[in-house]
Amino acid sequence: MNIYIIIVTYNGMKWIEKCLASLLHSTYPIKVIVVDNDSTDGTGELILSSFPEVIWLPQKKNLGFGQGNNAGIRYALAHQADYVLLLNQDAYLQPTAVEEMLKVADGENIITPIHLNGDGSRLDSNFRWTLQNTGNQLLDDLLLCEEPHAAYDVGEVCAACWLIPIEMLRRIGGFNPLFTQYGEDNNYYTRIIYHKRKIVLSAHSRVWHDRVLHGNERLYNKKAFHLQTLVISCDPSLNICQCLYRWMKLWVHAPWLALKEMGWLILHVIPIMRSRREEKKEQACWL
Repeated sequence: MNIYIIIVTYNGMKWIEKCLASLLHSTYPIKVIVVDNDSTDGTGELILSSFPEVIWLPQKKNLGFGQGNNAGIRYALAHQADYVLLLNQDAYLQPTAVEEMLKVADGENIITPIHLNGDGSRLDSNFRWTLQNTGNQLLDDLLLCEEPHAAYDVGEVCAACWLIPIEMLRRIGGFNPLFTQYGEDNNYYTRIIYHKRKIVLSAHSRVWHDRVLHGNERLYNKKAFHLQTLVISCDPSLNICQCLYRWMKLWVHAPWLALKEMGWLILHVIPIMRSRREEKKEQACWL
């Protein structure tokens, strides 16, 4: 399999060396693409001097997570990739992770490893919430001292480490440009569900995600209400009545913010409707 790992970085000196070093020990042959979103802290210079084998794609501006990944995905598509593995700049991959994920890959669905915190002492906070969507099977296997299965179906998982088959990208596409920072993976998950795909947990692989709850907690909290509205608006599985119902459930708790969101939706109704049409089709939209 031709595997490309895509890392989008922006001023990532704190993590990028450790992130890339973790990939040097992969037990499965990989190619690494780093999309540099116009870093100004020396990240690009470090990559070029210390990791010459990395494919470095410098950008003239900060494209954000989604569009940065789309740039890397386009490169992988043009170079006959079978899978791309999206990896955050603040994440470190277990040497056998790619090999283990490929063992349960079926060419149809996204595969993700177990997400740990930065030092591997606990589960990542967001990932712990994810485990409730595995049902009771994983818990039963662990508490009854049985060997965990190689794979479990899960719900929505943070895109800090996603192994995506190229066939899925050709049929579902890349990340929606309406999402500029945060919410990109939430939107992508709604499209996975619409197109009857899923995310599968590889129970024998690990990634360490060196962050707190969100990479930029202050920015996330500032944008959270808007992002929830936007995710609902773009969800291809929802008709207008279902969108209205979910908007009201969200907006009733913050009526002043709701007025602002209503105004934003009115101004952006055309790109949102276009987004919904594009994402219902089986095509490589946004790529």
